Amino acid sequence: MREEKLLLMALESDDTDEILKTTQQVVNNCILSEDVDVEKLPFFDVDYLFIAMRAKSVGETISIRYTCQNWVGEEMCGNIFESEIDIIKCKLKKDEDIKSTIELGNSIIVKMKYPNYSMMKKSTDTPDIMEREIQVISGCIDQIVIDDNVYHAKEMSNEELVEFIEGLRQEQFSKLEHFIRNLPTFVVTAEATCTKCGHEHKLEYTDYLRFFD
Repeated sequence: MREEKLLLMALESDDTDEILKTTQQVVNNCILSEDVDVEKLPFFDVDYLFIAMRAKSVGETISIRYTCQNWVGEEMCGNIFESEIDIIKCKLKKDEDIKSTIELGNSIIVKMKYPNYSMMKKSTDTPDIMEREIQVISGCIDQIVIDDNVYHAKEMSNEELVEFIEGLRQEQFSKLEHFIRNLPTFVVTAEATCTKCGHEHKLEYTDYLRFFD
């Protein structure tokens, strides 16, 4: 309950940095293994751990208010009803066809990695979609191989990575864009029936903050 109180206070502050810091603190407080660095974990692992911890400590079911989006004739139902979801059914959704080594042509190969929690969550503060995608891509690059030359992202500045990305052709950029648009994520699915029109809804949640609305 102490950890949940910390997170609720962070959510009330509406401060992204505070929410990030508190979520990491909560997960870190609950991990006993000393060799686990929450800062370095992929963002989806932190989300998954947080949901699993909340399910075991607070409760496995959460009440969610849902707006029915079923069309009845020419009008949307719009009925707001409550439903319960079982967050213990949280699973990691990953497209196995998405590869981390991407060939861009012209003897250019980019090796990608998954973004950490802080980088991925902070990117949501960038209003411009293109700028946000470029920042996420730059944070996901691990190595750039041009001919026989290997450039490690950790030895490059963010400005250099952004310059490389912006210098790509559209079809090359699209390949990197495809990688970040299909990153693994946790997902909780549920079924609910509208109390007004009786429509059966299949709900899917990929953001744990929705559970604190």
